[in-house]
Amino acid sequence: MLMPFVVAVEPDALKRLNKVVARGLKAEVAWLEKARKREGVAVLRGKAGQAARARVRAEFAELRARGKLAGTRDLVLAREVRAELKRRGLDREFEPVPAGVAGSPGRPVGTSPRRAGRSWTDPTMLSARMAVRLPADLGEQLVRAAYWTSLPAVDALLEWQDRYGDGIEVAFLQAMRDSGPAGALGILCAVLKPRPSADDILERAQLQDRIVTTGDIIRSAAERAAP
Repeated sequence: MLMPFVVAVEPDALKRLNKVVARGLKAEVAWLEKARKREGVAVLRGKAGQAARARVRAEFAELRARGKLAGTRDLVLAREVRAELKRRGLDREFEPVPAGVAGSPGRPVGTSPRRAGRSWTDPTMLSARMAVRLPADLGEQLVRAAYWTSLPAVDALLEWQDRYGDGIEVAFLQAMRDSGPAGALGILCAVLKPRPSADDILERAQLQDRIVTTGDIIRSAAERAAP
């Protein structure tokens, strides 16, 4: 069983990865031709031919499982995601993600879209979409690792949001959309709402940078596969 993911990536990173996959596919084809010749698949018939083909398929599957052969994007990224989880110290046991949270769309609450000092508003950043299917056990490990690693920062960001909300400008705009007493009350609340200091804003940015998403890990894996 496979678990699907769709990740935003830089177009150039996707092109580099596709080249790695193409080279992997070429290596698989070459290996299969050599293995079939070694086993005599072209000349054997009947049970002997069946046994020879079965040996080739079994060895091919084993090499793919070990990451020695990888001629698809799924195989390349599965290998690199495992390595990335290990590199980050996330290849360990995690509790299941609470019901109702797993599979929820979008980035975790409060997550910063900033990556490497650049903005998602930059059209050259993460404008391509990359689909990948990971083995179910690896996909589940990825989801659990991202959730539990990010949870302390997410909880702290929720507390920050409770204190300061979206900012006085957003509060005023919302209040102006309302009419009558509700609008007046909204304006009063906006005026009285505490404003974050420079240190508070810095704290929020630091918390945002501590959040790790499944997409972050898959992107890092893709970059390491095709530097």
